[in-house]
Amino acid sequence: MSHSDELTKEQRGLPLQSPSYPLRLSRRTVLRALVGAGAGVLLTACGGDRLDPFASNGQPTPPPSRSADEAAGAAQPQSQVDQATSQSGEQADGGVELPEPLVYIIPSPASQGQTVLVLIEAPGAHAASLSWQGQAFSLLKSEERFLGFFGIDANAPVGPQSLGVAVWGPRGEQLLWQETVIEIESVEWTIDNIQIDGPNAALLEPAIRRADETARLPFQSSLTPQLHWLGVFDPPSDGQITALYGEQRSFNGGPIEEYHTGIDFGGETGSSVTAANSGIVSWAGRTRRRGNGIIVDHGAGVFTGYYHLSEVLQTAGEVVEQGDLIARMGATGLATGPHLHWEVVVRGITVNPLPWLQLLEFPDPFQELNPTNALTSTNLAQGS
Repeated sequence: MSHSDELTKEQRGLPLQSPSYPLRLSRRTVLRALVGAGAGVLLTACGGDRLDPFASNGQPTPPPSRSADEAAGAAQPQSQVDQATSQSGEQADGGVELPEPLVYIIPSPASQGQTVLVLIEAPGAHAASLSWQGQAFSLLKSEERFLGFFGIDANAPVGPQSLGVAVWGPRGEQLLWQETVIEIESVEWTIDNIQIDGPNAALLEPAIRRADETARLPFQSSLTPQLHWLGVFDPPSDGQITALYGEQRSFNGGPIEEYHTGIDFGGETGSSVTAANSGIVSWAGRTRRRGNGIIVDHGAGVFTGYYHLSEVLQTAGEVVEQGDLIARMGATGLATGPHLHWEVVVRGITVNPLPWLQLLEFPDPFQELNPTNALTSTNLAQGS
């Protein structure tokens, strides 16, 4: 497929196909077209993040009451509406029951700090949502598949955690309401004792840390209803890794009150910092603790953050592609020397970035699925 063919396909809002590896495709023109036209490669399945499978009477909240034509027209380009009508309209109008959706949780069990990928194979379905730890959010649609990510904090409680999934058909009929349990396994993180003195010691105050988190949270917790990336992420620096995610940190001999939320790359002031994958800059600025920083929105609730920079070379709203120079390494904020602090954030939770850099562990939303690995549990929507 030529680049122009791919651009035409995405502008029309057609789903992406499974990427090949390794990928080094130019995405700047494609993303600019998406931003300018408001088109979506993957569509928000439920039109918002308010669908809760555990709403009143234990039933999921259905999509807003609209005609099938209105619902399909609002959510999909006309080409997809026509395609959906030919594939599922005959089934719905003809009284043929749609196949029961298959739900996959990858990985399960999951460990502290991991990214969890939820995939639902649901031919003919119109919408799907997920409920996890008090949050209910819509899943993205790609052809006959719905997908979504959520992160598990490095210090999340271990043990069984409840997860709910709901799927609706083209007429708003409930196809699936399913509760399952994900077992969260513990990780033995290392402990890092760090000495901070001089002016930087004041940055250890909890109030400053909270102010830093509050300032950045809105720019790394939203759900952009497209995938902007293709394939495995690249390291954002050529420097040596000097600190890993999850390290439990004690400052100046005090109690452990936080953990290292990313990976540190060593280097010299002014060293290149590049975009780990394609996306749109959601924030570029400065906080007292993180210093100069930049956040890139890769879509589907996945973000990367780059901090302690000496110079930021992009502004909010800029489209970047994988490998673009976006900043230069520094020692601003709470830093004992020049380095890059790099994070991967999934729906507001910092997760271990290493799986995003490794092909065998990458949470690939386009992977092939084996039906024998789907969840086995009772569909609570049946007989309701």
